[in-house]
Amino acid sequence: MPFLIMHPTVESIAYYQYNNDIWLIFYRYSGIIEKIQDAICRELNFMTNKYQRVKTILFNLHVNNYSDDNKVISLFMKSYIKKLERKYKSHIGYIWVREQANSINQHYHIAIFIDGKKCQSSWIPFNMAKETWEENQKSGTIKHIINGSYTINRSDRQSLQIVILRLSYYAKKRTKQKSSIKMKSFHTSHNK
Repeated sequence: MPFLIMHPTVESIAYYQYNNDIWLIFYRYSGIIEKIQDAICRELNFMTNKYQRVKTILFNLHVNNYSDDNKVISLFMKSYIKKLERKYKSHIGYIWVREQANSINQHYHIAIFIDGKKCQSSWIPFNMAKETWEENQKSGTIKHIINGSYTINRSDRQSLQIVILRLSYYAKKRTKQKSSIKMKSFHTSHNK
């Protein structure tokens, strides 16, 4: 079981241990889903071991019609990742989480991880996501996230800490509770 302890002075921050490293994460009153936080750390660990620099791009997908499954995100990701792999000729990492807060429809938070030597800007990957979403989902929207692009340098722990902190939002429990028990609430390119 991962180690989690609240920050002594900042109410919404906690220390989270993944392997032998301690990371700062956002922590809400409802708690986090440790499987998701571990998956975030595992995905970033894999990508930073593979590439010296990792470009991280965040965006959200909203559907107009509720579904009991994740077919829409599965189809989107399959098509989108293939396009990114062809464009950048490298492995593409990702994590998506399904949420449903006050809306009757679910939405998805997505983070994409690309070799930072081949991708320096979020503009092309985001536009490719927009095109793919419009091809696969005729009724829905895609939202570019303000300050949703980061570059992680393998030798710069702080650059990794910033992304882990930002992505820890994906692990919050509160908006995952409406999902069916049988339905996945997240998926990564390196699921265990």
